[in-house]
Amino acid sequence: MGKGGEDYGKREFVAFKQTDPDVFPAWAKDIQECEKHYGVSRKLGLSSAEVENRRKIYDYNELEKHEGQSIWSLIMEQFNDTLVRILLLAAVISFVLAWYDDNEGGEMGITTFVEPLVIFLILIVNAIVGVWQENNAEKALEALKEIQSEQATVIRDGIKIPNLPAKDLVPGDIVELKVGDKV
Repeated sequence: MGKGGEDYGKREFVAFKQTDPDVFPAWAKDIQECEKHYGVSRKLGLSSAEVENRRKIYDYNELEKHEGQSIWSLIMEQFNDTLVRILLLAAVISFVLAWYDDNEGGEMGITTFVEPLVIFLILIVNAIVGVWQENNAEKALEALKEIQSEQATVIRDGIKIPNLPAKDLVPGDIVELKVGDKV
């Protein structure tokens, strides 16, 4: 999942196309057309055998799990900021000036390199804190997803099944919707 609702899919593949013959716009059809298209009855719902057949075709109703960012990309992301780049440039310039001052017979020793080393240390600590915060935010988001259980009430084999996990739904299921249900 992208940050801030970013969509990593390509628009031409994500968006609905009216010309795609495999897509049935059930939301724009009446009940009889939907029953005919999906081969299902409102009263009976799908049979258990038909649910298994459709599960083999469509698999479970869940999004693919994507791996999080690698630690290296998280570290590099911390340096993708204008202020951090300015500080990095200042540290490099300070280091170069200290190096030339040291070579021209100036003050010898580590004290000439204190300023660039402090700037580099601040940038490293900033990157560590940023990676730590990003990692904690991803873990918190995953924990929230696990807490939020999505369930539906469906009719299968003529029986109303309450609290069926949403991942077990298949195309053609008769789902009962009430006020407050997530769709």
